[in-house]
Amino acid sequence: MKEYKAAIYLRLSKEDREKNNSIDMQREITRKYAKEHKFSIVDEYIDNGYSGILDSRPALNRLMTDIIRNKINMVIVKDMSRLTRNKNLTSYYTDIFFPDNDVRLISVTEYVDTGERYEIDDVVALRGIVNQSYVEDVSRKIKSVKRNFKEQGKFIEGSVVYGYKKDKLDKYKLIIDDEVKPIIQEIFSLYMSGIGPTKIAEKLNEKEILTPSQYLNLKVTGKYWTKNIVNRILNDPTYTGRLVLNKYENDIRLKKRIVTPKSKYKYKENTHEAIISIKDYEEVQRMKGNRTKADNKTYLYLLKGLVFCQNCGRSMTYKNSKPIRIDASGNITGKKNDLGYFICNEHYRHKEICNQTNKIMENDLNKIVLDKISNRLKKLQINKYAKEVAIYRQKQDPSINEYKKLQNEITKQENNFKILYSKKVEGIITEESFIEQYNQYKETVKNLKERQDRLETDNKKYNNQNELDKLIIEFIDCKKFDNTIVKKLVEKIEIGKNNQVKITLKV
Repeated sequence: MKEYKAAIYLRLSKEDREKNNSIDMQREITRKYAKEHKFSIVDEYIDNGYSGILDSRPALNRLMTDIIRNKINMVIVKDMSRLTRNKNLTSYYTDIFFPDNDVRLISVTEYVDTGERYEIDDVVALRGIVNQSYVEDVSRKIKSVKRNFKEQGKFIEGSVVYGYKKDKLDKYKLIIDDEVKPIIQEIFSLYMSGIGPTKIAEKLNEKEILTPSQYLNLKVTGKYWTKNIVNRILNDPTYTGRLVLNKYENDIRLKKRIVTPKSKYKYKENTHEAIISIKDYEEVQRMKGNRTKADNKTYLYLLKGLVFCQNCGRSMTYKNSKPIRIDASGNITGKKNDLGYFICNEHYRHKEICNQTNKIMENDLNKIVLDKISNRLKKLQINKYAKEVAIYRQKQDPSINEYKKLQNEITKQENNFKILYSKKVEGIITEESFIEQYNQYKETVKNLKERQDRLETDNKKYNNQNELDKLIIEFIDCKKFDNTIVKKLVEKIEIGKNNQVKITLKV
């Protein structure tokens, strides 16, 4: 009798509220079935919060990989909709993938068991179509209702924008929050007078005005106004008395919310009383567009995002009168100099939070950190063989690149096959044509994987280098380290009194 290595697959989407579809219920049903039939469960694969229309899910991907590696030869699910709600994917699994990998599929509540055979009746394929249609139909109905409400000028979002509140007599209508209205108007007025978001935030902090999250009593509250909060207010068209109809577009297949570009916004006018005129709002957007082009640059420095004040715990600010910058297009301007330094700005903004002046020169800190990393790597004795392996790896680059090219080609072939199978299911191509192209696909992928295996065998003794080894091989000299590499080695850098430096390493 064949020995089965069974896996149970459990899935629950965020929208699924049925009690009998809970993860615990699915587990109870599938495990009870396995126990009654004396099937040994090797592993449990759970995708909690993932839609069945997605063809890529963490646990599902792991299951498929384990099947290919012959760790699993039986899959047990509560019902086929747990595995997938995509009709094409249902047919692909039952007609192609499971038979090709000698996998027995059992759907407990639907009494489906492929047993020792590879044929599957049309009922399973039909269920796949029904499952997908169910998801798409529900999605369409929800979208239709929401779209209809918005076109009527009704506000249906869960949270209300700062400056408004819901009308107690009509939950779909916004009314102005008179306490906040003057703050919104002041923010727009200051910006139009030429004051930037950072300065506006500082003025609001000086006046000790509650931040939006504090005012609204949100669970996560920001204690201080920031330029991001100010920009969010300046960018919101709700203050002009109109609602955006298409701010987001939900893709049910990709389980993704796609943000609509501002230039393609559609509005429902005069849905509520305006705080800011459309004229002033559009003037602000014009000014922001011009300012973004000039300011869309970031500093480039070695220890970015790693330096903190030991006294207050806040991130220290990098200052440099002539910094190296990189713009949105990737163009780098400026050159390395000795003018950079780190400083805790919290001491100057809020002395009650940080009563200590912390400042350290960039070059001094860079040297301390790189010396610490270098000493640590020497203790790990990696440098003894780093150069030798580096030379070998450079010689092996052609084969490494070839391996990647082969993998890309395999992925391409697999994607083409999914398209091919969809054409077969939809009746676009004949069964004979599908079988012919499928055989070609299998032969091509087989040859590609054989070539990969040969390359993998040749490089086997070097493939076991851990991540740290690879870093050292690529950057033997610490002077060649960049911010990305340093972040892989350093957890945190804290600056204390009298420039005492505490470095927490990851290695």
